[in-house]
Amino acid sequence: MNLGTKKSYYVFSKTDIKKFKEENNKPLEYIDLIKLVIDTNSELLKLYELNTKSVEISKFNKNDSLIHSQLLKLPLEADTDFDKILVNFNETKPPKIGKATKVDKATKNLTVINDKANYIEKKDFEKISIKKISIIGFSFMTVFIIVIGFVLNQSINRGNSEQEKLSQELIITQLETSGKYDKVAQKMKEFDYPKKDIVNMYLENGQFVNALKADKKAFTSVLDKIDTMNNKEQQEALNELKKANVTSKKESISLDLRLALLNKDIDFLKKNIKSVDSQALSDRIVKLFIDEKEYASANEQLKFFANKALDKQAKQAEHDDKKQALTNKVNELKKAVSDTQKQLDGKNTQLSDLHKQLDDLNKNDKSPDKGKHVDDKNKEIDNANKDKNKISDILKDQQGKEKEAQKAVDDFK
Repeated sequence: MNLGTKKSYYVFSKTDIKKFKEENNKPLEYIDLIKLVIDTNSELLKLYELNTKSVEISKFNKNDSLIHSQLLKLPLEADTDFDKILVNFNETKPPKIGKATKVDKATKNLTVINDKANYIEKKDFEKISIKKISIIGFSFMTVFIIVIGFVLNQSINRGNSEQEKLSQELIITQLETSGKYDKVAQKMKEFDYPKKDIVNMYLENGQFVNALKADKKAFTSVLDKIDTMNNKEQQEALNELKKANVTSKKESISLDLRLALLNKDIDFLKKNIKSVDSQALSDRIVKLFIDEKEYASANEQLKFFANKALDKQAKQAEHDDKKQALTNKVNELKKAVSDTQKQLDGKNTQLSDLHKQLDDLNKNDKSPDKGKHVDDKNKEIDNANKDKNKISDILKDQQGKEKEAQKAVDDFK
């Protein structure tokens, strides 16, 4: 039985349905045709399309011979079995008038083979009696018929099994496309799908609560799938699981750890280092600790789940941060020295001006209070000198600290 695994090309005519126009004259397998019709029907149902649309589907082989043509009206109900409606498109050859049946062909082949056998026996074994030839020929034909029958029976059984599996897949695909995941799970159970496949179906469609309800042991698979999502989707999925209350106490802590990781709740993660239950989660937490410069916590987490690459990264990051801190200290001291030097330069300028003013008083002041004016100016000079000395002391101290800080940077390895 042909299951439509060889691609033929389809012509979609007499239609205004965009999806069919896009696929016109393209090579498709039978199952792809069914999926195309199911998807188109679902879209029309979602759009609440009230007017019936139609499409004429024609299937051609590579020699441009028509295999089958059929008019299809859409939309139909969501649970319509399109495999039954379109089953004639599963044929791979154009219909023939007076086509020989499999039994006719088998009989014809047997006749030819029997004739060849009789010819060989007549030519090579002329001394053998007609009775013996008849016995040999009859035995050969009996064995051959048994073999042919067995092969045909096996082929038919295999074809029926594959056709049944294809029909099951189409039913599941149709329900899944319609978002009826519980019905999909029910059908998968009826078709004897393993529990793992049902869980995977739920996971692929983001149905994490249903996945755990289907199999409580699927918690790790659920988390692995959630970990592949973006941060917003992860938070939504984790909160949904917590709200549904379908996890054990230990599993609930694992959900809390992931939420804390997404929210960068460092304090919670520090307090629950021993509760981390997987290498993947531990690695993510260590990376966050490194990013947040929490190196002691990163090292503590690595004690429970070792990771040489992350251990090296943490040590290098901590080393670089320490060196950067020393460099920053040097830069701060250099700026302080520069600022203090400017103050000292300003004080020297002030003293220079005061001395000029004093000289001017001594030369040009003719008033009776000249002595008082000179004394006051000298006091200003004394105070400025005291300020200068203080600034000089501060500058020396800063320069000493700068030198020490620079040495620390130079000596740091």
